[in-house]
Amino acid sequence: MSFRRFLYLVADDCGGRSCSLRRIDMSRFFRPLWEGAPTPLDSSGGAGVTYPSAVEDAGRLPEPTISFSTPELKQGSRLIDFMLFKQKGLDGENLKVVTIDQRGSTLMCDPSLHPVVVPLPMATPKLAPFSLTVGSSLYVMDALPKSPNGSQRHSFEALSYGRRHRHLYDWYWYSLPPPPYVFGPGDPSHHIESYAVVAGTNILISNKAKHTYHFDTVKRTWRKAGNWPMPFTLLAEYVPKHRLWFGLSSKSDGCSFLAANLMAPADSEEMSPPVVHGCWKEYVQPPPEWSLLRSYAVHLGSSKFCIVRFFEVGKLHVCPETHKTYMVEEELQAVLTGVEVESCDQELQVFKYKSERYKLDIQSDYWVL
Repeated sequence: MSFRRFLYLVADDCGGRSCSLRRIDMSRFFRPLWEGAPTPLDSSGGAGVTYPSAVEDAGRLPEPTISFSTPELKQGSRLIDFMLFKQKGLDGENLKVVTIDQRGSTLMCDPSLHPVVVPLPMATPKLAPFSLTVGSSLYVMDALPKSPNGSQRHSFEALSYGRRHRHLYDWYWYSLPPPPYVFGPGDPSHHIESYAVVAGTNILISNKAKHTYHFDTVKRTWRKAGNWPMPFTLLAEYVPKHRLWFGLSSKSDGCSFLAANLMAPADSEEMSPPVVHGCWKEYVQPPPEWSLLRSYAVHLGSSKFCIVRFFEVGKLHVCPETHKTYMVEEELQAVLTGVEVESCDQELQVFKYKSERYKLDIQSDYWVL
């Protein structure tokens, strides 16, 4: 996979009535070696780390390149979700942004060229969707999947291009079976916490109950992979050069950057708990006034990643009655860091390049693609 130049940041504007997409040029984060060597990181969080507040203030975000209008909905409801579709074709990988509203209506656009495609709606809207690209299809699942209720509930769907009628080719959604555990009693532990594509055509998910399931996209069948969780939170991405998966740690250690092997042995379908091959941290644990809200590790290709961390920043107060300390959030800061994975003497090494910090509107929601 060649280096992907832009990271996409989507923000809701005007109280959720419209959304804007911005492109952040990642090429400036990975400077040539003659401009200064990158800093190696280690697992202790000592070498190469930086306080988030000490990262260079990059000023204003780039101007939006695309704006989306969202339909009105009652207060408190999520209006829209954004996903990155890494469509694979004869000319390589083409990036598309897919938007889905609360009715399941779908838009798909190229963030560089801006042409818009309007596929048929999903069978069922998703409350908390996540997505994975497998081949030339986008797979979308609700993070809290439910058992099918006749034709009224579909927790798992895929978007593909193909023949819809005798001579008509178009983009369309089709429903897929949910994970087998949803047919038992409802349980919050069903919540999916990590997911990845393995062996090119298969999907792995791990839920809060620390069970992992395997979906074969060719046969469209599920099976249990093991009574263990993947060591990631959210998406883990495969890097062919190192034959490993990379993402953010699921441990409560500030979501460190992590590498693990998710591949089953070639002579067996059985999977053992993944072996962790390294864990690195690019920032110093900040003071209590900086609270880590959420983190993302975006694979840019060529073994390069952008680690994005959102921090709520505010002032600490002490309640005069309970004497408990609490923070009043005043602003939102996003810290972006470019890192690259290399093999040095058969050991993995992560090098930290440039970091930038942006002050964001604390009232807005953000999607990192």
